[in-house]
Amino acid sequence: MKKIYFLFIMSLTIFCFLPTSVEALTAAEVAARPTDCASYELASAEPDGSLNKVACYNTYEEAKQVMNSTANDNLVIVGNRKIVDAKYALIDYDQLTATGYTSVYSDKNLSTEITYIRGGNSDDAVFLELDPGTGRIKIKVSGTVGWIKKYENEATMSYPLYDIVPLSWVKSPSYYQVTSNDLIHHLPLNVYNTKGEYQLVIGKKPSMLNEGTYYSYDGNYFYTDLKQMINDYKQNTYQNAVNKDNPFYNYYQYLSFRTKTNYNAANINQFIDARTSNASSKLKNTGDYFIENQNNYGINAIIMLAIGINESGYGNSNIAQTKNNLFGLNAIDKTPGESANYFASVSDCISEFAYVWLDYGYVQPGDYRFRGANLGNKGVGLNIKYASDPYWGEKAAQYYYDLDKYYGFQDYEAYTIAVLNNNYTDTVYPKKTPGGLNVSSSFYQYKVAGTPVVILEEVTGPDVNGNTTWYKIMSDPTLDSNLEYIGDSKSNPRVTYPWDTMHVYVPASYFYKVNSGNNTPPTPTDPDVPSENPDEPTTPPTPQPKPISSIVQEASYTYENGMISKIQPGTSVETLKGNLTNTGGAITIKDPNGNVVESGTVGTGYQVHITSGTTEVLTVLIYGDTNGDGNISAVDYVKVMNHIMEVTKLEGFNYKAADVNRDNNVSAVDYVKIMNHIMEVSFITQ
Repeated sequence: MKKIYFLFIMSLTIFCFLPTSVEALTAAEVAARPTDCASYELASAEPDGSLNKVACYNTYEEAKQVMNSTANDNLVIVGNRKIVDAKYALIDYDQLTATGYTSVYSDKNLSTEITYIRGGNSDDAVFLELDPGTGRIKIKVSGTVGWIKKYENEATMSYPLYDIVPLSWVKSPSYYQVTSNDLIHHLPLNVYNTKGEYQLVIGKKPSMLNEGTYYSYDGNYFYTDLKQMINDYKQNTYQNAVNKDNPFYNYYQYLSFRTKTNYNAANINQFIDARTSNASSKLKNTGDYFIENQNNYGINAIIMLAIGINESGYGNSNIAQTKNNLFGLNAIDKTPGESANYFASVSDCISEFAYVWLDYGYVQPGDYRFRGANLGNKGVGLNIKYASDPYWGEKAAQYYYDLDKYYGFQDYEAYTIAVLNNNYTDTVYPKKTPGGLNVSSSFYQYKVAGTPVVILEEVTGPDVNGNTTWYKIMSDPTLDSNLEYIGDSKSNPRVTYPWDTMHVYVPASYFYKVNSGNNTPPTPTDPDVPSENPDEPTTPPTPQPKPISSIVQEASYTYENGMISKIQPGTSVETLKGNLTNTGGAITIKDPNGNVVESGTVGTGYQVHITSGTTEVLTVLIYGDTNGDGNISAVDYVKVMNHIMEVTKLEGFNYKAADVNRDNNVSAVDYVKIMNHIMEVSFITQ
């Protein structure tokens, strides 16, 4: 008893002398905070989460002037018991709304809706400017800059749309990780680091970036310092970007739909079989449908497939299973299951998606949704109008990248891509010949910076801005035999996209070439197309199974001694499974009792079954999570204390999880580290 009593007192003593940490204040706590400022308060948002008064001002303009002229970068302005402005801040826009999303407008007067965004896998954006009269703010997110309202209903001040979070309070902004092979976008579920994160492996390592961690809210220019990034964004420049003279354009996001893949139907079927074990997946054996619709309607089969995987969870979603709807068609944010279109068959869905929704919809200049014939982001491409998720384009691109990697990169840079180098109006019209007549529609022009084209050939033509080079490109709209604009043609008989004649010309001086492909369209190895030797069967290339260690490590986890670690506390089953699936594995996750789990939080002792050629079972290890609930809480430090005092002993993986300093011994040091983590004094490194 003396030994136990002594250790208990020792533990209490350690607890009493630990430094304390203050949580960053929520909007409700800021509102409840006492203040003696009648109008505006200038305050300092300290890194420990506190908010300390600096001075009171009668007007917002006075407070703003002092904030901008003072060296303290943590300054914020509090008005009407809310943080209304900050020197450096992100916003958290994952708010409850009636519509399920937040509209982004061209200016503070809300003249034109540019796009719309919703929280979910990520909910942070860069705060740029406040209009004090309305509370509307200017933000940057996923490549777009625009204004959002303070409240969805400004008249009744209901449904607030954002919280301003000073940079000193931000614990987990979204960021990009560059590895030796990949570009990975980390998307924390909130800026306070309380919900875990989601990862997207979206493409190959950018050649202009070294391995490391970068910040970017457009995916083109990358920074190592958030304040420098925000300063540049406010000044509409990229002077402090690491790659300021060499912007990056992810091939899979900027590749035009008006391209053909090198892969055939058998490749598609084999890939789907490798990625989902569900025999009832609606994507099973759909390869022929994707290739057929690509060839008929001019829509890249693998881009369509990637959208289908993203929208339907490899053909396993409820909408896919009950409505044969692979692409989330008409699945609006508030009522996706009820509003989604029903199709008699999967083949009907793919055909209508290719022709009606893409060929004569999103990819057709003149359609109100056209913003470029690529996946894109919230600045250019389908992502602007197709989905409220700001990173929908990246999420689809990750699946194209995954398939291409699976087969040894037969599509990567098969085409040369250039992007429009600036914003133009009534300037860049595609021509029938270099310097010749315009394609006869005012709709078909390139206006938005970053809009991509596929270069088939470089030719010489009339001088434009001191440059006689012209690009022969694939036409975005379907044109007739005279290269005239057809327009809306959704009714029968359907009009096919004549691949061999859909070529127009644009001056090179208006474009920036982002890669050097082979400049010629690939010839897909479609089983329906005879090969040069008709007696030789067309077979898909056989990929080599990826080592399971590589699957784990490429997903940014640690593979060692039958364990998978470096998993952050609070990680969901869906996130872990998604991250490992993205890097090449077929995944099943079971709880410590051997039950298959599809949702909830992953904890120490869970088992991850990864199949890639062979199957390995790895046990989850989260340091500090000694009870296996996936979180680090008071329960865990009590278990460690009881182990030290020999009340109840920790064993197996629970013992390993308690050894947070990795010295092969569970001691008071580990207890203190867990306590400090809970109090946010210092955090356990996974």
